[in-house]
Amino acid sequence: MAFSQCFSFLFPVLVIFLLTTSSPTSTEAQSTQDLIDRVCRQMEEYGFCNNAFHENMRTPETDYVGLTAIAIDLAIKNASNTYDYISLLAENTTNPSTKGAYMACECAYGIVKSSFLTGLGYFNRKDYAGMLEAEHDIPRTQANCEARLSTPPTPNPLADRNRQMRMLIAMALVSGHEIPQD
Repeated sequence: MAFSQCFSFLFPVLVIFLLTTSSPTSTEAQSTQDLIDRVCRQMEEYGFCNNAFHENMRTPETDYVGLTAIAIDLAIKNASNTYDYISLLAENTTNPSTKGAYMACECAYGIVKSSFLTGLGYFNRKDYAGMLEAEHDIPRTQANCEARLSTPPTPNPLADRNRQMRMLIAMALVSGHEIPQD
């Protein structure tokens, strides 16, 4: 009888304890790694995406807004560096066909950088729909550079940079689409 009285007293306390400590909230249910996995499993190289996010996170926990900020920042840096590299290549080539391809890529990367900077402005104002609209044509613009350099006889010294840019663009767009819209 003492056991049943003790059990009837402790049972509600135990139930409340279990409900408050073991039941994850909706934000806890999706860890940062779950969010990263959701984005990165859609990329052509999961490892590149996963490493890029982890190497650039300021805190161990983040949401889609944080992941989008990382992707946009990396995309702007990559586009800027690639633009500068292409400018040097264009200056140092004498082949008219190659120079034309480099100039087309220089223009494309200028647009990519500008579009991401515009998107960043919308992002900073929490206008995520505006951000996605500003970034909408970036994949096509960047692909124009890849197409120009994949046409022989033009060599493609930008193959790895274009591959990285393609993935950063996709990371920014995919994570941006995951941000809940008001």
